Amino acid sequence: METTSSEDEESLKDNNVDLNDDNIEHHMTFDVSSQLADADNLFSSQQQCSENSEPFVGMEFESEESAKLFYMAYASRVGFSVRISKSRRSRNDESIIMRRFVCSKEGFHLKKGKFDDGKKKRKRATIREGCNAMIEVIQKYYGRWVVTKLVKEHNHVVAAPSRVLYVAPESYGNTDPYLGMEFSSHEAAQTFYYAYASRVGFDVRIRLSRRSTRDESFVMRRFVCTKEGFSPYEDNYDESKKKRNRTPTREGCKAMFEVIKKDYDKWIVSKLVLEHTHVLAVAPSKVHYIQSDSEVVVLAKSGALNREKPAAPNTKTHLGKFDDFSDIPSNDNGFRTEVSNTAQTVFGLEDTQNLLEYFKRMQAENPTYYYTFQVDKNNCLTHAFWADAKAKMAYYCFGDAVKIDTSFKNNKNMVPFVMFTGVNHHLQSVNFGFGLLTDESEASFVWLFENWIIAMCGRHPVSLSTDYHEAIGSAISRVFPETRHRIYKWHILNKCNEKLSDVYVTRNAFKQEFEKCINQSETADIFESSWISLLEKYDLGENSWLQFLFSIRQKWVPVYVKDAFTAEISDTQKPESLINFFEKYFNNKTSLLVLASLLEQAMVGWYERESLEDLATSYTRPILRTPSNMLKQVADIYTRTVFDIFQEEFIESLGYFVDKIEDGVVSKFSVTNNDDILTLFTVTYNFSNKRTSCSCCKFETAGILCRHILRVFLTVDVRALPECYILKRWTKDAKNGFVLDECVRYNELYRDAMKYAKEGSTSEEVYTLAKSALQIGFTQVLAAKKSIVNQCTM
Repeated sequence: METTSSEDEESLKDNNVDLNDDNIEHHMTFDVSSQLADADNLFSSQQQCSENSEPFVGMEFESEESAKLFYMAYASRVGFSVRISKSRRSRNDESIIMRRFVCSKEGFHLKKGKFDDGKKKRKRATIREGCNAMIEVIQKYYGRWVVTKLVKEHNHVVAAPSRVLYVAPESYGNTDPYLGMEFSSHEAAQTFYYAYASRVGFDVRIRLSRRSTRDESFVMRRFVCTKEGFSPYEDNYDESKKKRNRTPTREGCKAMFEVIKKDYDKWIVSKLVLEHTHVLAVAPSKVHYIQSDSEVVVLAKSGALNREKPAAPNTKTHLGKFDDFSDIPSNDNGFRTEVSNTAQTVFGLEDTQNLLEYFKRMQAENPTYYYTFQVDKNNCLTHAFWADAKAKMAYYCFGDAVKIDTSFKNNKNMVPFVMFTGVNHHLQSVNFGFGLLTDESEASFVWLFENWIIAMCGRHPVSLSTDYHEAIGSAISRVFPETRHRIYKWHILNKCNEKLSDVYVTRNAFKQEFEKCINQSETADIFESSWISLLEKYDLGENSWLQFLFSIRQKWVPVYVKDAFTAEISDTQKPESLINFFEKYFNNKTSLLVLASLLEQAMVGWYERESLEDLATSYTRPILRTPSNMLKQVADIYTRTVFDIFQEEFIESLGYFVDKIEDGVVSKFSVTNNDDILTLFTVTYNFSNKRTSCSCCKFETAGILCRHILRVFLTVDVRALPECYILKRWTKDAKNGFVLDECVRYNELYRDAMKYAKEGSTSEEVYTLAKSALQIGFTQVLAAKKSIVNQCTM
């Protein structure tokens, strides 16, 4: 049952989030939404809604976000600033069901105690003046948001603020518009053109729109310069009256930008005029609308994000740089000694306190939220790790193959950020937690990995994929001795373009032969002999870079890692990263509170994307390209994305032919493509248990059968996919069976165990008693666990 709409102040939460404040030195503003709505047409009901719509009681919106942006647009036009004052959440699912937006001058500031220290103090401008202007929207049972309360009058002077600056999405950068340009939505087109206008120096308004006669959705939008057309002539003009000459707002400017919706759901620029009839000038602004993919960040005056961070005593304040092959260490100890001295404090005391308050608030809302941190002697943050309940659930279901993204560390101006990710059953990226590190030492990564695995209930991954870094490799060996550590091949080859640039230029054939040796060697012996021959042929045996790559070949050359499960079905599949988003909008002056909040909102987009694909997989059936019993079987089991990949392998298998090279209960087959008879794959098939394997090792790496095995299945008349070759992580039921209580119990026991160890090690006598009690307790736990298992199997 949801809370009622009556004035229940106890159930309301005071947000106090300014959306645009003239006194920005006193307030920092931020908010995040899933998309940038059309600020002038924010609701799509049948009611008349012009560019200058006024709010009224009973007005309806499709979402809370639409209501917020409409009121912000109205406030910008009238001339006041807005903040979120109150919210109400549902008792069912804690979702927001009521929002109250107020003028930033609502309420009064608390009076400070009077004191006189003999100093003259500057009288500060009053920010709050008791203004009652507000709008309140409530979500109704049919999903729409309705204005239930409205006060339009202000008790202070209002004046239109300066022009709004729109920052272009990452994918467009500083691109100029052109005919045929494509956008995913009309909102994206609007954001792009507004950003272009801000950069060039003119203002934009919506001139014309057209809706579909079928569903009333937009099919055309035309944006024009605000100086388009001409100001109307006054018929009753009286020359005898002296009037102040007003600057004409319309000058007949022809500049315009029109987009239309095509059948394939893309918006195309169909008309475009870039020339203006007036002088262009870029004006500063106070509000920034930033869009990146599905996130929109509203920041009042970006300079407010900067904060001064006290440097640690006798140190410089910098981020430190992750080793990116820039210096190949001569020995491990020398490297670790060097980097261990680079630890620096980069986060100030206020920043640390704000982030920890954020963590506490998140954990208070959900006890399964996990965070841990380290501070230096000045109580300034040096390390942190955090993960929410959804990250834990994702790890439980898809934590067999984990990728560690440290690409943020390649830029010394970036926040020292580490991200744990994987792929779900739709091949979408999922988050397993975030970390902050202020140095690149092995000890720091050991701390991070140990706390990460605690948060993930102690389950170690099958594989960990990373960029190359000596300290990361050493930490993984210590914390995850049974986990396969793989270094990205594409990262190695990209670095080769730099390290071997002179060789690539002077010896044209080397690069092609080099990559063929890496990618096409079927066995380790073949690779090593080919490598040695290649270096001898080009006289590169003394090249230190190539010597180094050979020394770590077990971690990056495909023939050595193809038996390690990495959940990478495609050779071109790369880990999804937020690096572009962060490089553009975040640096080492970004507030940690803003960083954590935006990460939270970015993950909301990932979760929503997964939910939409779950829904589509549940209620749609894939199209079979051939009437195969096996395809019919897996169509009901696999997700749409994985089924499409499996079906492609099945269709491609029809282009191969098979020769039996060994007969018996365990038979061997040679599988060859009709177009490439020189490339052979060896498939082994056991007729007794229907177990099979292929020299390409696709199943071992990706968890989905290759075309070579599927071709052999057709030969030996296997019409249904054996259950042992259907990994749950790729099925529609991949997330079934997760119990969050398991993680909660694990974390609680771990904390108690740490307290137990601390108290039990205080003296030899106490240690002996603690050890004995622990052994007895452990025996009882194992006995209870065995008894429960026996009862379940009876």
